[in-house]
This record gives sequence, structure tokens and C-alpha cells, in this order.
Amino acid sequence: MAIDKDTQFFCRLSSNPTFDESKRWRKGDCVIRAFSMATGLTWIDAFDRLCAHARKTYDVPNSDSNYPKVFEEMGLIAKQVKVIKGESRMTVKDFCQQHPKGAYILRCANHLTAVVNGVCYDTWNPSEKCVYKYWEATHYDTDARYVQECINEYL
Repeated sequence: MAIDKDTQFFCRLSSNPTFDESKRWRKGDCVIRAFSMATGLTWIDAFDRLCAHARKTYDVPNSDSNYPKVFEEMGLIAKQVKVIKGESRMTVKDFCQQHPKGAYILRCANHLTAVVNGVCYDTWNPSEKCVYKYWEATHYDTDARYVQECINEYL
């Protein structure tokens, strides 16, 4: 299977220090990657925060009952995507087009991804996936975050 190419709304990137851009990525760390890239935390700091909460509740870091609480503790604002009967659901690409500024974590079917300033950053391109919920990182400076540093190195 071919590796996804970068587009106007997608950049193949990971905050995981072991990421190898020449290979398919199957680590199952999407919650950690999205959390770190949307908030400016390093991958290990995001992992530690998720694990600390999971440890208190005897859960796993990427559990649906764990990460939303950690996001809330970090000040991220949860928002539902409006679904209008008879209309197509919003996709990741649609979300990127409608949110050219800001940092977000998007919940899709069985996946979380980061969107910063209208671009989805992930290890594969989820542009056509439907968005069910998202968290906005309102108090993070989207021009001075980890992702911007990575992008500058990547380009």
C-alpha cells in the first residue's frame, strides 16, 4: 500500500520520536499524537499526562473514558458536530476548510487526529473520514507550537 502524499489539507507528520516517514505507521498512538500536536506538548509529555490519569482510574491511556477527561483538565473545549438529516456529515477535509485558524483534536470513527491552522497532521490521510466530535485548544498559540517547528523542519 502506498504512503499518503501531502495535500493542501493534510501533512504526514508525527510527534512520536520513533516515527519513520518511509514506512506505514501502525503504533496505535493516535490519541497521544493528536493531543501532543494540538497542544504543543511533546509526545512523551502527552503520553505521561494520559497515563497519569489512566493510572488513577485503572484504565488505559487511549480509552474513550480516559482521554476526554485529560483534554478537559488541559482546558480543551469539547464540541459536537451538528448533523442535519439528509445532508452529508462533515469530513476532516471539510473541517480543515472551515477552520483555517486554531488548534483542534478531531474524533472520527476509531481515530483521533490533529488539525492546526486548517491542516490535518497525521501518519495517514483521514481527510474523507467523518468528524463526530472535536476539542478546541483555545489557549494555545498556534504559531509557536511543536507542530510549526516540525513543519519547518519537514519542509
